[in-house]
Amino acid sequence: MRLWLRGLVLQALRNFRGVCGVHGPPPPVPAPQIMATWEAINLGKKPVPEYFNFAHDVLDVWSQLEKDGHRPLNPAFWWVDGTGAEVKWSFEELGEQSRKAANVLGGACGLQPGDRMMLVLPRLPEWWLISVACMRTGVVMIPGVTQLTEKDLKYRLQISRAKSIITTNSLAPHVDAISADCPSLQTKLLVSDSSRPGWMNFKELLREASTGHNCVRTKSRDTLAIYFTSGTTGNPKMVEHSQSSYGLGFVASGRRWVALTESDIFWNTTDTGWVKAAWTLFSAWANGACIFVHELPQVGAKVILNTLTKFPVTTLCCVPTIFRLLVQEDLTRYSFQSLRHCLTGGEALNPDVREKWKSQTGLELHEGYGQSETVLICANLRGMMIKSGSMGKASPPYDVQIVDDEGKVLPPGEEGSVGVRVRPTRPFCFFNCYLVVKAFVVLSPAYSSHDPEALIRELQDHVKRMTAPYKYPRKNCQRLFLERSKGVN
Repeated sequence: MRLWLRGLVLQALRNFRGVCGVHGPPPPVPAPQIMATWEAINLGKKPVPEYFNFAHDVLDVWSQLEKDGHRPLNPAFWWVDGTGAEVKWSFEELGEQSRKAANVLGGACGLQPGDRMMLVLPRLPEWWLISVACMRTGVVMIPGVTQLTEKDLKYRLQISRAKSIITTNSLAPHVDAISADCPSLQTKLLVSDSSRPGWMNFKELLREASTGHNCVRTKSRDTLAIYFTSGTTGNPKMVEHSQSSYGLGFVASGRRWVALTESDIFWNTTDTGWVKAAWTLFSAWANGACIFVHELPQVGAKVILNTLTKFPVTTLCCVPTIFRLLVQEDLTRYSFQSLRHCLTGGEALNPDVREKWKSQTGLELHEGYGQSETVLICANLRGMMIKSGSMGKASPPYDVQIVDDEGKVLPPGEEGSVGVRVRPTRPFCFFNCYLVVKAFVVLSPAYSSHDPEALIRELQDHVKRMTAPYKYPRKNCQRLFLERSKGVN
């Protein structure tokens, strides 16, 4: 029986009538067996399937399990605005609404698989709907924070060649001001109760859209999302993640660091434009948990504490700055009856904040570390003995070491850089590549007659010496020399 169930799980992941084509309902495989298979892939114990799509192979599976009574009566998504308005979706309702949204993208917006769409929305339900709709249609989502300026929007729209953008009334005027300089931008979607010239109203289109939609067939390495780096050392770079790097890359950390089950309600207070919002989406829904969202127009300590008192949130994640604000309050005045697990990341956690939170709530702060280019790299997992100032241990499938400038592993107690092993096997949850990074070299007369292959190696070696070795150029070097020989500078 166990082997038969395991076979069904693998068939469910790899086949599903081609994984993402025209499908029947997923097979009735028990949740523990499905989770074991997904986690085995995440841990490197099973190969990544050739085809994978998070919307079909995860969300629709949970929807079927929900229908079959194999998941607790817990919403998949729960949004509140702090004034009494609420939105609750089961996995079945999430599936229905996201299929309608997918029809908006493929219909009114005319988007095709591989097209790019910018998502610049506050903490509204539509952000999660559009994210899933992008997965269903194969459209590449490009999230952005709502604090983007006209200059920021122009740079991102131009360099990404996004064909569509979705935002709210507050940012629409900024988009209008620069859209003439963004020739790739074809459609603009507005999340609003009012209309605006030149924009399509997403809410109106969603109401009229059909619930019938067939998920596109995506390969595991197909692009899922593009995130812009913070740009602290230059212009922001585009980081490309695949269907599997995010879709399967958070299963293990979701269970071991976030410690989620199908009964949990997970609240991450982050802005939707940061990668942590995606980390929450994929870790929570891969594990069948509920994502809780507060609109938080203004982030305040009392709002967060009152929300934790009023709603049955079991798992909380905030940046250390937020926890620093929370511990300045008298936490003994609040009763967090459901809260059992707390996480933090995104910046360094001061030991005094951790100690104050623990002394007043009885709960540890489990710190994690990762980057735009990765999923979770290392963390203080649940159940570990936590050492103040430590980022914990490596999160599977990463091999993390402290290395010197030459990449050599240092012994315990020595200071160095955090190194992630990418050879001989590149972790599947590592980002695909940077997109915006290129250089044009014009040869002086003294070099024009040199052997092109030798010059390519010389340029590559130069970059390896001057910066991190992994950044050396790999593509289109030969084309540069061919163009030069044709008289193109």
